Amino acid sequence: MNKAFVLCLPVILAFSGCATDGSMNGTSANTTEQLGMTALKIAVNAKCLNEINTIPAWQTASRLMTAEQKQDIQTEICGCVSEKAPYSVTAADVATATFDPNARAAMVGQVVSKTVTACVNETFQQNLVK
Repeated sequence: MNKAFVLCLPVILAFSGCATDGSMNGTSANTTEQLGMTALKIAVNAKCLNEINTIPAWQTASRLMTAEQKQDIQTEICGCVSEKAPYSVTAADVATATFDPNARAAMVGQVVSKTVTACVNETFQQNLVK
């Protein structure tokens, strides 16, 4: 998970350098924040996919599924988790995590643990309606 974030970080920083003119006006600050949130979503999705099988709610819910069903629903759940990620952190947390690997790992872990159970429940409710 950290490898994915670390590999994406230089690209994100390069793009943020292109997007700014040296001044921190509203537009460039907003672009930098959006890039940070995109990086957060990528890191959260990677962590979710790597660790979903250890989550009790998922273990219970996936017992009777085929491998294909598990894969499809894992993708849906982790997509939900990464979409909810920006609502679980502040811009200051993202800024700190950009430069501190320990803060980054802690923040990503907190986001996944806060949202994964809600996303498991939401995904299964949606799939029961179908």
